[in-house]
Amino acid sequence: MPSTADGRRRRRTGHRARSSGFAEGGRQWNEVLSSAAVILAGVLVVIGFGFIATRGLKGNDEPAPPIDPPAPALGDLRLPPPTGSSSSPGLIPLGSASPSPSPSITRATTVPPPSRDQLRLAKDSVPTVVDLAAEGESDWVHWGLDGTFSLERDKKGDFRILEGAPTAPRFRHSLSPQKFKWSGGDPVASSGGTTTGIRTCGKGNGFTLTAPAGTTPRVLKLYVGVFAARGKLTARLSTGESTGTTVLEQRGDTLRTAVLTVAYQAPRSGQVRLSWTTDAAYGKGCAGVALEAATLS
Repeated sequence: MPSTADGRRRRRTGHRARSSGFAEGGRQWNEVLSSAAVILAGVLVVIGFGFIATRGLKGNDEPAPPIDPPAPALGDLRLPPPTGSSSSPGLIPLGSASPSPSPSITRATTVPPPSRDQLRLAKDSVPTVVDLAAEGESDWVHWGLDGTFSLERDKKGDFRILEGAPTAPRFRHSLSPQKFKWSGGDPVASSGGTTTGIRTCGKGNGFTLTAPAGTTPRVLKLYVGVFAARGKLTARLSTGESTGTTVLEQRGDTLRTAVLTVAYQAPRSGQVRLSWTTDAAYGKGCAGVALEAATLS
């Protein structure tokens, strides 16, 4: 029978053997798990790389998400982005509303020139103050401010009103009951009001004037007077046979004034010719006609 010591030795030996077996088995299992973990990690790396590569290759074939194209520009005016853009609600549909009618165009009517001369005369009283520059849109003239042959006129009138060559006695006077003023004149730039003019004496003596005529209607106003005489105005158009006359009479020795208006139009370019003469002289002194100013519009 084995001794107690031997039994203990056998038990310790068996325990060591079992412990060694357990340790050896644990080491083998750890080695297996480590190898499996390494293999699994490699497989995951390969699978992940393949997935990324596959996504990259497929990305070249898939269409990119839509991007709103830049709105085209017309000069400084930019059109709105297409319908569906996140930055704009798009163009507003016109619907079925009828378009607004186009505005009617009024065409200027061309007035044909007159087929013959037109000429009319009128006689009126003179205003207290006559503004020659305001009335004479085309030209104006004043006589006698500084002397017998003094003549003041519109600086921009282009000499439309012209006096003929003097053929009678000529005198300066300052007896007009009305005043004549102007601005923009030459050689006298302006006047606040003057009563001066020129006059002549004796039957048959007087003054002649001309002004342009044409298809544009014009109005020529002549500011005149008479001393103890009858004055006669004769107007004639050079483009035809139209004429007109009017008279102004004064038997006393004071100056009577009037404005004689000549309205005229011609079928072509020409002149209106005026003659203001002493038709009759009543006194023994300087009886005759006077001339103060003229305007053209």
